[in-house]
Amino acid sequence: MDCPDEGKRAAAYGRLFCPMLVRAVLLWLERMGVPQCHRGDVAGQVWLNACESWPRFDPKRGRPERWLNAITVHVASHYHERARKRREELVSSIEVLDPAPDAAAVMESDNVRASTMDAVNELDPMLRLVLVAHDLGGVSMAQIAQDAGLPLSTLYRRRARAIGELRNILMLREAGEISSRGVGLQ
Repeated sequence: MDCPDEGKRAAAYGRLFCPMLVRAVLLWLERMGVPQCHRGDVAGQVWLNACESWPRFDPKRGRPERWLNAITVHVASHYHERARKRREELVSSIEVLDPAPDAAAVMESDNVRASTMDAVNELDPMLRLVLVAHDLGGVSMAQIAQDAGLPLSTLYRRRARAIGELRNILMLREAGEISSRGVGLQ
């Protein structure tokens, strides 16, 4: 059997959980000084508290809107209380590293570039042509094949050989530098 309070509770529930009151909660929070960036989170806490305390709602005590407003005031006051206790350490100034390379990095980059170019120049001219045109010049392999009058597969094999030989030359140079540095340290 239904109590007369159950009908009032159902009507209150219908009035309470409507889109108009969602906007009203956001407006109340704005009037209570909750910043825009936190208003959605605080409003979510208001609705969570309202859902959790709904079984204790008594329609004889007042309208559901007033009950929701009281919950909103309570949640907003706790938000402000926590905000006062919140401690954020702000950094006075952040030391930004210069994005431009320093002199040592520029010299190292130039040395690597020069060493690589010397190694490319040591390659067989047939292999160097494909590597320089395709990888450094950006010419398509099909265009190089057409210009040289060679099959495309031959050019791909030459390019693979050129990369392998270039790698070997650079590794030998690096090994020679390491051994010469090791001799100088003794």
